[in-house]
Amino acid sequence: MNNNSEAKVATQSDHVPGIPDLEQDDGQGQWQRVSPIAILYFAVAVLRFFIGQLVYLIPPFILLFNRIKDNPGLAIGLLSGVLLLVVVSAILKFYYFQYRLSAGTVEIRSGVISKKYLNLPFNRIQNIKLEQPIFYRPADYVCLQLDTAGSVQQEARLVALSRPFAEALKKHILAFHQQAATMAEHAARDDVIPATTAETEQLLNQRSLRDLIIHGISNNRIWLFLGLAAPFYNQLADKILDGLLQVGIDIPAMFDPTQQSWMIIGLYALSLTMFIMLLLTLFSVFGSVLSFYGYTLHKKQDNYIRRSGLLTRHEVSMRLSRLQQVALKRDWLDMVLGRVNLSFEQINGQQQFATEQKIMVPSVTPAEASALLSNAYPDNQLRNIEFNAISRRFIWRNIVLFWIPAAIIGPVMLWLQQQPQLAALSVIPLTFWALLIVMRWYRYGYAQDDIYYYLRRGYFGVDYYCFAKYKLQQVQYKQSWLMRRPGLCTVKLLTACGALEIPFVKEADGRALLEQGLWQMQRSKKAWM
Repeated sequence: MNNNSEAKVATQSDHVPGIPDLEQDDGQGQWQRVSPIAILYFAVAVLRFFIGQLVYLIPPFILLFNRIKDNPGLAIGLLSGVLLLVVVSAILKFYYFQYRLSAGTVEIRSGVISKKYLNLPFNRIQNIKLEQPIFYRPADYVCLQLDTAGSVQQEARLVALSRPFAEALKKHILAFHQQAATMAEHAARDDVIPATTAETEQLLNQRSLRDLIIHGISNNRIWLFLGLAAPFYNQLADKILDGLLQVGIDIPAMFDPTQQSWMIIGLYALSLTMFIMLLLTLFSVFGSVLSFYGYTLHKKQDNYIRRSGLLTRHEVSMRLSRLQQVALKRDWLDMVLGRVNLSFEQINGQQQFATEQKIMVPSVTPAEASALLSNAYPDNQLRNIEFNAISRRFIWRNIVLFWIPAAIIGPVMLWLQQQPQLAALSVIPLTFWALLIVMRWYRYGYAQDDIYYYLRRGYFGVDYYCFAKYKLQQVQYKQSWLMRRPGLCTVKLLTACGALEIPFVKEADGRALLEQGLWQMQRSKKAWM
């Protein structure tokens, strides 16, 4: 990389006060290569691609397994071929990856076989994220990711920049947006544009190791991993049983009624269940620490900046104008431990996984959550607002249309198949299902004031949503013929980050929610992003 071109970003003056210029002079218009350390990044990316294709590689691996078992040299040859392919691919990707910075634009050329060219103006960039993999830390290099509004995936990624240069470029882009907004505002009033002043970052929140452990315990997502591993349960079970048998633990014998009393079997089952839950919880805690270690949330001018990560350090920057709604979520265990998971949610972009489109603050106390919400929405009344309940017909609709048919058909089918014990046991999940329906109705609540909408929902836990009315993108009003007679309706409020539905509300309340929201959206002169 040309160090002189890096220095210009941070030091040159601009035609607009406070923003450095990126003129195409002294080689600035020349295409630049990133640091050779990017080869490591591309190698890891190729390895991740192969890992992602494991599902398609399983059939040929099964066909070749016996040959590999009889001929270990074949396995060494295959492994060497894969490693050689990874190295060659990484080197070629590095060689063909080039970028160029000009006045208000970043350009990227990449691709070995399929050539790609990207021209991304600074005024289209909405999110800036710095990422530092563990292998970049000794040399202090980072990846700079630039996202645009509504992008399906990241638009641009500069994969190996020195941290000072990346920080200077990030600062330049943020200042570009700030200055553009200031120019537009003052141009409308025909004012003199003031010079921008530098502001220091304000620390809003940080998470300790204890907080992350609590988050791992109360937000156990290991069940997703277990679901993905379902096709391999038989093989895993055989391996685990063989391993335990080698250390003298015979699981089948422990649960054999001919060798053990039912009381001993029950104690064994309880102990095994507790042990498995402990392992799953430890796995979840490890994932929490891995993702959120060293978590800090700062605010600088109108930007939120989140930094976290144990192996790979992530730095995500989000402009306050991009914020669409604030969500405060509490599972039942969060409520027991007195914690809240707060997230600042922005434009969804129709991504399959929306984790990159929000800034989450894990396992904060209710007081911390209230302070963060007030920082984003100073006039919100979530703590004092009185929620309106939805109609009890929500319960009867779900009971009549779904629960009763299942409660009749399921046990009857089991009885006809001569499974009276299972038919009797089916009462347990049916009762739990009915309880979920009642709890869902109990948690649902809605409210509004002159500026914000408020929504509450959940089951045994409770989630709260708060967003400004001028952020509305679309509203929907639904009323089936069964709802029309009792005067009920369903309202759906859509923002750029998703939709929130309020079912079985009074017709007058539903129309008031929509009309006041549309009026506020038309009256407000604020941009929704």
